[in-house]
Amino acid sequence: MIRRLFGRLAFLIALNLGAGPAWTAEPPGEYQIKAAYLLNFARYVEWPAVRLPTGAPLRLCVLGRDPFGGALIGLEGRQVNGHEMRLRQIEGVDQAGDCHLVFIADSEERRLGLLLRGLAGKGVLSVSDTDGFAEAGGSIGLVVEDGRVRFDINQAALQRDGLRASSQLLRLGRNVLGVRGF
Repeated sequence: MIRRLFGRLAFLIALNLGAGPAWTAEPPGEYQIKAAYLLNFARYVEWPAVRLPTGAPLRLCVLGRDPFGGALIGLEGRQVNGHEMRLRQIEGVDQAGDCHLVFIADSEERRLGLLLRGLAGKGVLSVSDTDGFAEAGGSIGLVVEDGRVRFDINQAALQRDGLRASSQLLRLGRNVLGVRGF
């Protein structure tokens, strides 16, 4: 039931990201749904106060070729747990220092290991839809399964980076890696 609720929530948020009346809106595309997931990940992951002080902007960065086609624009300025969301395009790990959530585009697949090593321990929630992302050491890997967007969570990567996912988010994950018994 919770999975269905989260899916509906993502769908409704994706619809709200579009401009124009709901009765003319097309069903959300894959990257509109993934943008809604990024917003929800930001809501259900906790950063240490030293990394994300009260009232500071929450920076969502896209590393590599942006696949969202404007779907993220609706997130700019949104409030997330008392933080205003800001968007930024970056080209390398050296620019990720002030990012809180980094989406690594599949254009960066060849240098994925290098990027993940560069982000390790910096308090950055790393998300990607590259195959095997969570297994490779990323925080959250988006996957399309049976025509639906799902996600895998690497709990060990979150802990390494000082981040904490809510129990609700952990229950909704398709797979939770890095936890005893998994």
